[in-house]
Amino acid sequence: MIQMKSTIYILLCCLCSNITVIAGGSGSIKQAPADPLKFYDGQEFTIIGKYHSEKNYLRFPQQYQNKLRKEVWGLGQNSAGISIRFRSNATDISIRWTLKDDNLFSHMAATGIKGVDLYAMVNGAWQFIQTGRPKEKTSEYVMIKNGDPVYREYLLNLPLYDGVDSVSIGINADAAITKPVDQFLIEKKPVVYYGSSIAQGGCASRPGMAFTNILERKLDRSVINFGFSGEGKFDSSVAEAMGEIDAALYVVDCNPNTDELLVYQRAVNLVKLLKQLRPLVPVLLVENFPFENSYFVPTAQRTELKKMKDLQRAYATLIQAGVKNLYYQKSAGMIGTDHEGAVDGVHPTDLGMLRIADFLLPVISRILKK
Repeated sequence: MIQMKSTIYILLCCLCSNITVIAGGSGSIKQAPADPLKFYDGQEFTIIGKYHSEKNYLRFPQQYQNKLRKEVWGLGQNSAGISIRFRSNATDISIRWTLKDDNLFSHMAATGIKGVDLYAMVNGAWQFIQTGRPKEKTSEYVMIKNGDPVYREYLLNLPLYDGVDSVSIGINADAAITKPVDQFLIEKKPVVYYGSSIAQGGCASRPGMAFTNILERKLDRSVINFGFSGEGKFDSSVAEAMGEIDAALYVVDCNPNTDELLVYQRAVNLVKLLKQLRPLVPVLLVENFPFENSYFVPTAQRTELKKMKDLQRAYATLIQAGVKNLYYQKSAGMIGTDHEGAVDGVHPTDLGMLRIADFLLPVISRILKK
């Protein structure tokens, strides 16, 4: 009996010793550390939605600081319409980005103002994956965790109403990341869209839902976003920048921000300058759509109607003067007819943004085919 007790005691001691080795002093099973991510500077990949080659995410090159009105130059620091294209077989993807200003508005989601979102090419179409939610001036967000280790083409959209000083793409250390192999959004000439805060992306819930970015994916060509909040006013200095771009189409949508007394002459002058700089590039003039918050205000309705008529008059004047490849698009129905497409009576919701894109897509497609 004594010998049996001794044997049991020895076995128990060995078992406890083994448990201690497994558990350690903390009382929990030790896990192997997760593979760390390796981060790559976004500038190593293909940047679309900007027309210059400076190593930044600004909409204008430095030389335009003294050419543009200061308000336009300031808004040009926002990265609206700028995206990063890359290819990877990563199972884990995180994005780290540092904002310029860390802006915040009362009527627009922070994910649209200063967030990022990621798409992948799946079966010939861009499929949304995840939105990087800003937390601080520098944020990091997991876009994919434990995914399939297959090569995909990716599209990372940058903030609409803030700028970024840096963007890094983190992937699992054993994965590869390169510039794009497939030329989606890259090989065709861009469309340049000059307009107001609506064109800049207000008030989309995330960058990919700005109507210019929706059009980009549907057209399979980059759309350079020259939307400037409150400052899309037919500026000749912006036209000079547009003229530097070997574009497939210039779209001009500046009525919302322009004083009603100035629409006609400024539209005429802008188109003439664009045609002087790039005679063969078609130009599409787009009317302002009636704002929801004007519906109950007769004076506001009259102002909007006058702007439309003056833009039509500018178009007629230019056609009579012999300007070629000039097109005009009326705005009736652009944002829908159910009065449900706006956040604040002016700026579109995601629903409104999608409706604008669907409205303009066939118009732009027909011009590009010509």
